Amino acid sequence: MAKTKEAKLWLRIKKLNLKAHFTRIESSTLNGIPDVNACDNGAHYWLELKSNDLKNCGLSKWQINWHCDRIKSGGYVFILNQTHEPRALKLLAVDPVSRTPFLVSRFKDNEEGMRSILEDAASRAREPRFSFLVDRS
Repeated sequence: MAKTKEAKLWLRIKKLNLKAHFTRIESSTLNGIPDVNACDNGAHYWLELKSNDLKNCGLSKWQINWHCDRIKSGGYVFILNQTHEPRALKLLAVDPVSRTPFLVSRFKDNEEGMRSILEDAASRAREPRFSFLVDRS
């Protein structure tokens, strides 16, 4: 059976042998839950793996709902998208107001870029909340 592009992205993460703890989640019972749960030196976050050039990264309405609910609850969730034209790794997040993904950071699509983007996600998950994303009123 051929591996999906997202499964290949997961294998690339696993092969890095990082000290961080990554768990692949495959749930048929909960629509929208991201593909990977990560904890890196106390920074806890989720990753949705995508590999496409679509404007909204091909997120389903359930995935968008899950991202928005997690962000509004103070959690960290990102989209790791491997684009093809141009070839790059992009870290994105969903704005819970507009319900659309926005670019957080971009790296070259190579081993160093993969390490850097995962370090960037962990670093952002250690920072105070994205205050501009959450309406606390």
